[in-house]
Amino acid sequence: MSDRAEPIAIDANVILRHLVGDGGRLAEVAASIMEGLDCGEGSVTCDPVTLAEVVWALGSFYELPNREISEGLLPLVQAPGFIMPNKQRYILALRLLAEVVGSYGDACACALALLECEGRLYSFDRKLSSVPGIRRSEQLLRGG
Repeated sequence: MSDRAEPIAIDANVILRHLVGDGGRLAEVAASIMEGLDCGEGSVTCDPVTLAEVVWALGSFYELPNREISEGLLPLVQAPGFIMPNKQRYILALRLLAEVVGSYGDACACALALLECEGRLYSFDRKLSSVPGIRRSEQLLRGG
């Protein structure tokens, strides 16, 4: 098996260089690392915290709106060679971020609630009640 087929952990700066494509040498290297992920010829393993760092940097440093962040990251995260735990949760979180939820942290909490908790979510953020399928509560729920 070639080195390219073995998953290698990826850092936020590689993903950022790939996405922002600043034309420098690091962007070229990042593009070559990402090459083949969409067809499964290569693979990288991404920690969810690393993805959160990328979302934060794109929103804060690069000042991109949530929709652009989501549209930029979704094809990458959905690629067969992009490996991460609970991948479907983070795909849903990115979709929620683009459409209805204002922060990535809230989007992740909503995605978890929707996929694993029948939509039940403890939160003091009343805006999350508008997320389709979310059943937000501020009080202790007894018996589910």
